[in-house]
Amino acid sequence: MKRSTYVSTLSAVFGLASLASAQGDTGFLRGEGRTDVALSYSLDWYDEFWVGDTKVSDPNVGEVERATYSLYAAYGMSPDVDLVMNAAYVETSSDGAANFDDEEDLQDLVLGAKWRAWERGFGNNGALSLFLTPAVKLPMTDYEDNAVTAIGDGQVDLRFRGIAHYQIGAFWGSLESGYDVRNGSPDDEIPVNLTLGGDLGPVTIMPFYSMVASQGGIDISDVPALGGFPAVEEEYERYGLRAYAKINDKFGLTAGYLTTSDGKNTGDVDSYSVGIVFGL
Repeated sequence: MKRSTYVSTLSAVFGLASLASAQGDTGFLRGEGRTDVALSYSLDWYDEFWVGDTKVSDPNVGEVERATYSLYAAYGMSPDVDLVMNAAYVETSSDGAANFDDEEDLQDLVLGAKWRAWERGFGNNGALSLFLTPAVKLPMTDYEDNAVTAIGDGQVDLRFRGIAHYQIGAFWGSLESGYDVRNGSPDDEIPVNLTLGGDLGPVTIMPFYSMVASQGGIDISDVPALGGFPAVEEEYERYGLRAYAKINDKFGLTAGYLTTSDGKNTGDVDSYSVGIVFGL
């Protein structure tokens, strides 16, 4: 199926969000021979967090902030296959009384593929597509992974995921899920990401919902007696809104916001992001 240049460039928005912020990918592809590049900045912050299932605040922790600078690139290997890459640089800080060290470093490299394995007309002028989206996450440096201001979890992830995507006219929905094998201290995870979208002139509006269910681990209250922060059983439910504004066929701007509705051993995070997308 032929894809427009607009859809190809727009797909970089979803890939960037999924790889950098864990917000979920969708069923859009670039098209054979096309390359997309996206640059983004996101800022996360929280001053409350869950210890187990109990939300608390702690003056020793204070407010924690994390700034992430991401580079995303994707290449359309064929009409049905994309190869994707994302790299992130992260800065973290806390203003709590405990004076935790600020951290900054290259974080993780994610390499993946998206294969449209099946597509059929479904309903009145609609199309249903199924995708396989395996990926691997690799730490790029020996960054801090065992602190309140940790850069990340510091381990290799093998992501076995898939996407169901339905589109009718200018409206669509994508459901992504699978199983992430997490090597090292963190237990495996099951992610669920739902994204809806629709066009309003040159702007595409995309509400989304993300959930992660951990397969085990310890509570924050058990650190360090039973393990470090990477061993924590972290779960969350988050929702938000992204928007993409088309400037021309090869350039666009994106912005987003998310908030946390529930969690376990994680921060009550709010976040905003901005980015620019280039279609080559």
